[in-house]
Amino acid sequence: PSGIRLQQLIQNQHKEILVREKNNDKFIHLYDIDAYWVAFERSAFRLSDIFRQCEITLFCVPSCPEYMVMASVHADEAEVCLSEFIILHDGIYRKVWSEHSLPMGDYRHWHERAVRSVLL
Repeated sequence: PSGIRLQQLIQNQHKEILVREKNNDKFIHLYDIDAYWVAFERSAFRLSDIFRQCEITLFCVPSCPEYMVMASVHADEAEVCLSEFIILHDGIYRKVWSEHSLPMGDYRHWHERAVRSVLL
């Protein structure tokens, strides 16, 4: 089930995910949790730009002073749109090439808006 896979992913890999996203300005890091593909932080920003109707979720994780933002999209939809851009496929993890660099200001603004939209 997707919920259990997501819980295990965040519980067991949140540190690795945050390290991947820290300086990520060229890729979308996706994780397959059965019916959905999910992305976090900078990858979530990119995913939400491609899939305007994606679901945004917040998480509190140890060692992260801010909310961790996740975007999710149905696996079938993501597969159709992103499969030709996958450059790495390793179990549940996919690395997808993104054509444009990510300006830090755009990401910070999106992150703040995402947190406010979920909390309000």
